[in-house]
This record gives sequence, C-alpha cells and structure tokens, in this order.
Amino acid sequence: MKLDIKREENKYYLSKIDSLKVRNKLDNVLKKDALASGDSYKVRSLYFDSINNIDYSDKLCGREDRKKIRLRLYGSNSDIIKLEIKKKNCEFQNKISLVINKNDALEIVKGNYKVLYNYFDNEDAIYIYNTMTLGCYRPKVMVEYDRIAYVFNEFNTRITFDYNIKSSESDFDLFKENPNYINILNDSTIMEVKYNGNLVTFVSKILSEFNLNSLSYSKYIEARKVFNSFD
Repeated sequence: MKLDIKREENKYYLSKIDSLKVRNKLDNVLKKDALASGDSYKVRSLYFDSINNIDYSDKLCGREDRKKIRLRLYGSNSDIIKLEIKKKNCEFQNKISLVINKNDALEIVKGNYKVLYNYFDNEDAIYIYNTMTLGCYRPKVMVEYDRIAYVFNEFNTRITFDYNIKSSESDFDLFKENPNYINILNDSTIMEVKYNGNLVTFVSKILSEFNLNSLSYSKYIEARKVFNSFD
C-alpha cells in the first residue's frame, strides 16, 4: 500500500475567459499530460458509497479522515480501467489505484467483488475488497468531464482544468457512448493545482498574476443532486 504523502490540492472556479488566460501562460512553461492525444481528454468516474453513504456524509461535514471510491476510465472505450480509493487524513493523502479489465469492472458495478480475488497478489486489491464488502458499497453516481492537464516532474506538480462536467444518478453504464447525463457546470472550469510539499516558483508566479480564490469543491458531492434534494 502506498505511503501517505503531504500533498496540496487547491481548487478554483474559473470563467472560460480566465481559464484561457491561465492556460495560455502555462502553455509556455509546462508539458501536457501524456493522456491527451490533442488538447484535452475525457474522464469518466463511477463513484461508490456505503449502504449508509458514509463517504458522502464525511465529506459534507468536513471530516479530516475521509475517502472516495471510484471506477475511472479515460473515454468510453478506454482499455485503462482503474479501481481507486482516494484517502485524505488532514494534510496527508494517498491514492490506491488498481488496474482491472473490462469484464471485472462490469462485475464490480453489479456488486460482485469476488472478481477482485484475481488481483489478490496485490495487497491493495485485498484492502479494496475488504472495504467495499464490509461497507456494502454500491454505485451512486457517474461523472464525466473534459480535462486539460499540465505536468512538471519537480514536486510531482500537476495542474488540471476540468469543464463540461455532467453526471447521472441512474445510468451507471461505464462503457455507454452517450449516458443520460445532466449538466453540473455549464460555463465554468474547475482548476486544480496539485503538488507535493511546495509549488514550484515559476508556476506560483504565473498563478499570482490572477485573482484566484481557493474553494472546497467535490465533483462527487455536486453530482448527487437528486440525493442532495432529499438529504
């Protein structure tokens, strides 16, 4: 299992115009993520929660020790499918990520976690299996968005711009071409700035040119609009 690391994650709302301005600056100094065949790529995540929605509740009440569980792929036809638990404890974070095949992903969506036996040579698979089984985890919402990402090796720096964010609380078909989504954000972009320990100086200088205010934002929480209305 991966060690906890002190990783900063700061999020910002940007208008389309401001997003373009920041990206124009970053284009001159940072490389794009390897996943991008062009300028952007699609990210699709199916979030799971326990029978009593413990992860939703922990995030909503601001608990420092919390987690998210998701199946993630990049585009509806991607061969890279990841089952992930993203954990946070105060300023320390880690992400457990297990690459699985399409058939096993479909079984997990149905609640058949025994397919994780196939990966038990990896201790992360055992941890994920125990967590999802004991908590009676089930799919809750699927989220999709377009992402433009910049990376820099020093301090594991990563800056992402997510837009066209949409979700479904009823359609959990990970591989469907056009799921039945509703829009979460129409005209705004969520920028995330992630790094270990320190933000490199030249990136910090660029971002300081803009009037940015960090915010607490969770795609998972925002995507559960129907559940929110009855909570």
